[in-house]
Amino acid sequence: MMKTKLTFSANNKQRFMSLSAIDDLLVCPACHADVARRITDYVCSGCHRSFPIRYGIPDFRLEPDPYISVADECRKIDGFYSDHASFAEMVKVYYELTPESPPSLHRLYMAAMDVAVLRGHGLLRKLATRFPLSRTDLLLDLGCGTGGMTIAGSERYTTVVGVDVALRWLVMGRARLAEHGIVAPLVCANAESLPFRDGTFDAVAADAVIEHVRDSSRMRDETLRVLADEGPFFFVTNNRYSILPEPHVRLFGFGLLPRNLMPRVAHLIRRTPYRARLHSRRDLKSIFAGHGEVLLPYYLPGELGKRNERLRKTWNTFSGNGIFRTLIGGMVPQYFITGSRPR
Repeated sequence: MMKTKLTFSANNKQRFMSLSAIDDLLVCPACHADVARRITDYVCSGCHRSFPIRYGIPDFRLEPDPYISVADECRKIDGFYSDHASFAEMVKVYYELTPESPPSLHRLYMAAMDVAVLRGHGLLRKLATRFPLSRTDLLLDLGCGTGGMTIAGSERYTTVVGVDVALRWLVMGRARLAEHGIVAPLVCANAESLPFRDGTFDAVAADAVIEHVRDSSRMRDETLRVLADEGPFFFVTNNRYSILPEPHVRLFGFGLLPRNLMPRVAHLIRRTPYRARLHSRRDLKSIFAGHGEVLLPYYLPGELGKRNERLRKTWNTFSGNGIFRTLIGGMVPQYFITGSRPR
């Protein structure tokens, strides 16, 4: 499949050019029967469900985003979306329309978007280093957000497909991709119910996604289902018991709270909703037992920038020590999870 590079416009013909690139890959996320694209939706040939095309993006969600209803999300998109607005302009207006969380957290979230391309490059370098013989035709950026890793992956893979449960991020991400001269197929869907055929992708990558799904085991199973034989996956996830502040609310010790108290504390102190479900190393090892490895984080040369190269080397040296791994392993900020679909 050839990589497509076009400047996106609101023109319907160009919208459907990006959709037609993946029509043959798509199936119903509920029953896995074939789907047919019509003018405004896709329809399943098996269970006859209809999946709308919203803002030029197929919406195959079986469950809505846990943070917002579909109707409210569309109203927000109408508030920030413009054919002529830049990615940065859309993000700015979006957060002006989002008083549910404070400006201090907005700045944190926007900073994470800014470095998403760099993080994507680092993650995909690790995947390529760990699985050097894996094919590079088709990558699934699972939980792609505004497309940082999709942009990074376009340099390494022939085609990158971005998937996210949040339609609003995909609409913004499409503008971001266009600013980089890239049109990548974007699909709105649940990570636990992917609308793709078995064995479709050469690799699957996900950065800070598994803590946001309703069922982590289902995400694992769907990842393996859509991978080709021996196709690798590489996930990065934040640690519930990290020695650093919880990344979504920036509170020390937040992960030590009982889960039923976390939303109340987040609302009380940060005035923000909280739906994440961070896992501990023990949780992850249980979820991926027999399917993949849970690794302490490690960083390749240059990944953390020149200023932090000495820190990178020190961390990689100490993290290879058995005693150090035992002492600090349960408190690191994040974990890497990697494996492949068996032949």
